Amino acid sequence: MLGELLGELNGKVIGRRIISGYHMGGPLKLESTMESKGKILGQDVTFLATFWQMERPQGGMFAKGHGVLMTKDGGKVVLRGAGVSMPAKGGGWTGRGARYAQTTVPALKRLNEVPIVFELEISPDGMVKDKWYEWK
Repeated sequence: MLGELLGELNGKVIGRRIISGYHMGGPLKLESTMESKGKILGQDVTFLATFWQMERPQGGMFAKGHGVLMTKDGGKVVLRGAGVSMPAKGGGWTGRGARYAQTTVPALKRLNEVPIVFELEISPDGMVKDKWYEWK
């Protein structure tokens, strides 16, 4: 069950590449890197993440990735996660999944204790909206 909204981030996909595709005898696999800014647990943060998406036979993509959330004073949170993304109406992608955090930043230590459920929207021009929720 979704719990409290932990925060929201906005940013942009800053890099993309094809890792493998049909010409290599397997499913399409893409890599993307995004950078976003916002507030998590009331803290101003920057989030840099790279994720890989692999085509699923039934449609959409399975995604797996890692990232780092940085505070203005140099604190960091290391994150790993996975999810599923589907094409969005009008182009772009919509993704849902979970992230898991490791940090020693006092104001963000709560992230160590809960799975972080995310809702990620990527528009056709690469703009990112990322909402983080506590999973209860």
